[in-house]
Amino acid sequence: MNSTKPVVPEPLADETLSSWMWRVNSQIPIISHVRFSSPEGEIKNRDSMELWAERFEDRDLLNENVYVELFKKTFNISQSWLSERFPEFSRPTIPTQFRRAFCSQCFMASFEQVGTPISKVQWFYLTKPFCDLHHIPLHDSSIFFINHDDYTIQAFVSYWDEPKFKENCDAICDVWRMRNSLALKAQQRLHKLTRLASKSGQSFNVQMFMVTLMRAMMSPALHHGYPRIAFHHWGGSDPYAGLGFHGDFYQEIYRSTSLARVYALYFSAIILGWITSEQARKTLHEGYFSPWSTDAIWSILDKTSGILSLLFSELKLYETSYLNLKSMEIPKLIRIRYDA
Repeated sequence: MNSTKPVVPEPLADETLSSWMWRVNSQIPIISHVRFSSPEGEIKNRDSMELWAERFEDRDLLNENVYVELFKKTFNISQSWLSERFPEFSRPTIPTQFRRAFCSQCFMASFEQVGTPISKVQWFYLTKPFCDLHHIPLHDSSIFFINHDDYTIQAFVSYWDEPKFKENCDAICDVWRMRNSLALKAQQRLHKLTRLASKSGQSFNVQMFMVTLMRAMMSPALHHGYPRIAFHHWGGSDPYAGLGFHGDFYQEIYRSTSLARVYALYFSAIILGWITSEQARKTLHEGYFSPWSTDAIWSILDKTSGILSLLFSELKLYETSYLNLKSMEIPKLIRIRYDA
């Protein structure tokens, strides 16, 4: 009698490649050792190595996961099958060494469906700090994705077992409810613009325009407008530490927490006029010192040496008809300086 190939479990909607591979391997053992990733993927000094732009394999990309071939042979699946279910990332993404975001409600839903929590691709995207499905800010686990092949299990357990972790996550959803709602609407608006721009091949520019704005909104000069918890475990086990002017601008968004990206998106939406000064003013009870108008934000940035010239030069690279400098509410004096 001919041996038959085992039936491969179907990935869930938006499930990551590594999540699916770990889940399949736990049901039908294929790989005997613990780690799927190559030794080069392990990180000893996460923060310092990132500064030197070290390259780490991403086991959620088909062309970088060295164990995909073994799965293809075992289950007799084709590259086209895998490519259809695990396409390349479509938006600017958190580097693999800094991924730790998750939605607890998604975890519980997948646990009920397949008996284990799964990881989703949308949690990797810089401009999506909210869960698309449950509309809550993503949580940041103290467990880092790159250190555990069973990341979802470890993060799920830590969510329930770490002292005050669940309570802090619930507080983030409740204490800043109005501001979260406005930032979520900004995320949804950006998503619509990105889909429209994809028809003309400009979706990447739309995303990078917003990422660039968010980078500026993460300037240390604006940190007084963020809740303190947004800087917990920023880029690793150490508290936030500035990397210098250009380091802060280019690198910190990758290392930042999901809550910090919520606030960066919120301030960016004010700059774009997606959130009015009146709407932002109503949230002041959720953060009294937080800037609530375009003039206030531009004034703060204007006092930070070099940030505006860098911001404008970067934004110019990504202008489209969907997002551009003309669509931003720039005070007259700032505009004169830029035009000059």
